[in-house]
Amino acid sequence: MTTTDKRSKGTSRREFLRDAGLLGVSIAGAGLLQACGSPEVISENPPASTTPETLPSGPDVMSADMAAKKWNFEIPPDPIPDSEIANTVEADIIVVGAGISGLVTANSAAEHGAKVVLISASSKPIFRGGSFHAPWSKAMEAAGIDRYDVDRFFRREFSNASYNVDQDKWYKFYNNAPEAMNWLIDKMEAYGYKVGFEKGNWDPDFGPMETPPGSHGFYSTESSPVWSIPGLSAEAVAHVLAETAKASGVEIIFKMTAKQLVRENNNTGRVTAVIAQGADGKYIKYVGRKAIVLATGDFSADRDMMAKYCPWAMPLLDDTGSQGYDTTFKFGGLFKGDGHKMGLWVGAAWQKTYPCAPMIQGSWVASNQPYGSHRGLVVNKNGYRYGNEDVNGPLSAIQQMRQPDMAAYCIWSGNYAEAAAPWYSFGMDVQDAPIPPEQIRQQWEQAVEEGTMVKGNTVQEVIEKLGLPVEATLATVKRYNELCHKGVDEDYHKRPELMVPIEEAPFYGAFMSGLTFLTVCGGLRTNSNMQVCDENDQPIPGLFNVGIMVGDTYANIYNFLVAGHNYGMNCLTMGYLTGRAIAEGTV
Repeated sequence: MTTTDKRSKGTSRREFLRDAGLLGVSIAGAGLLQACGSPEVISENPPASTTPETLPSGPDVMSADMAAKKWNFEIPPDPIPDSEIANTVEADIIVVGAGISGLVTANSAAEHGAKVVLISASSKPIFRGGSFHAPWSKAMEAAGIDRYDVDRFFRREFSNASYNVDQDKWYKFYNNAPEAMNWLIDKMEAYGYKVGFEKGNWDPDFGPMETPPGSHGFYSTESSPVWSIPGLSAEAVAHVLAETAKASGVEIIFKMTAKQLVRENNNTGRVTAVIAQGADGKYIKYVGRKAIVLATGDFSADRDMMAKYCPWAMPLLDDTGSQGYDTTFKFGGLFKGDGHKMGLWVGAAWQKTYPCAPMIQGSWVASNQPYGSHRGLVVNKNGYRYGNEDVNGPLSAIQQMRQPDMAAYCIWSGNYAEAAAPWYSFGMDVQDAPIPPEQIRQQWEQAVEEGTMVKGNTVQEVIEKLGLPVEATLATVKRYNELCHKGVDEDYHKRPELMVPIEEAPFYGAFMSGLTFLTVCGGLRTNSNMQVCDENDQPIPGLFNVGIMVGDTYANIYNFLVAGHNYGMNCLTMGYLTGRAIAEGTV
């Protein structure tokens, strides 16, 4: 391995926290969908917002009839004629996309003897996050961390998803993830990285918010080319995988945007190629003798696709500040579903799970859990306490979205720093000591100075600074304190140890900003071999996909209760298995 003198520092932890909304950044709301155009086609570019008078009334906003119509994104463009193809490139496998899943697949295939060409519309390897989940690895064994009970955690996740997911994929992941993780660990250690484990949520009674161990991450050292810590390892992993892919003979071509798939016999035969357009505007046909593998990311930046496949998350979309194909930590919408569309155009079916599961986060204001939300008193804009606050961040986000104006506020007293201890934040290692209460208070004071929290000598002063109705909110605080002293939450039955009265000055409060939309999971119908399937669940010969676009893995919401699961499953484990299987001809 070679290293450079000038090390790329990558994305810092503070930058990630800032961009994720943890330092007070909020996401703007988006408008509703409006149908327009011909009776059989839904507009590709609906207006960002509409007045009530222009919206269809009643069930026409999204009726079964409308859902059955063709949307513009489903209508194939005219085929690119052969006369416009400037060149043809052949390989055993063509991988489309230079994110984690595409890079893993390319590495694995090349290591098992395949000639691989990877094309990507981006100008560099793409990443965001993150930790990489595996239930077991040699690093866990060395650290004395036990393999967790698959029944306890996976069946809980199936229940959370109403069993509306493909169990076959989940168990294939569980059975094969240790091998894939050990493969990645070897690569990262060769570049000077050390394995760490991201701290998850805990519950003394192994309750519903408990996070299983196994969220692997990597610490950078002086010899590592890119800065990294557990929980923010994806940039380093993408860098290493790009380097190891090239060392294994993979040809990586950036700024090459896939436009269309080529399927033989009028879209009834094998997918043989993908036509892409370079920065010079010329088209190149990439022929995959064995397979074309799509690893093109999500569809969250296409409003029509979101309206059809994930409508309830649309209020969290943000169309501003697009980074194009180099998008990393852009929140509110990432990619436009290029791979999904190309698959649909050649006969791929959409996943069976509806709607697709968004990946969102709630506020981490004064939260003592890495993936938790504020676990003290939370009220809506009317000063009303609306539920048990002991929930994971994404689940608190759903509850907040149900409140008037999607607004929520938390109020607590200074002694909460000790009473809610221990404190752990996102990205901490399991071996890290808790954050001392005095440091937590310093963080609160800094937030007050920055204007993301308020402080007062009385609860009423805090309520007034938050702009909440004084009388109603004071009554809620009084009721909450009564329940705290009883030791029993008679209203929402929160665990007694989390019931901390709000009585000791100084008092703090905050608007729970940061309903942060990260991405949307799923898409094309995919079997457990990562073969893209048609409406009859039959694999389309020659066509595979990996990564977040794999269908039927998640339902309802990506809840972070198995932290790093998408990277560990659809990107690492499935990419590793798929590249090898295609190269060896076993699929």
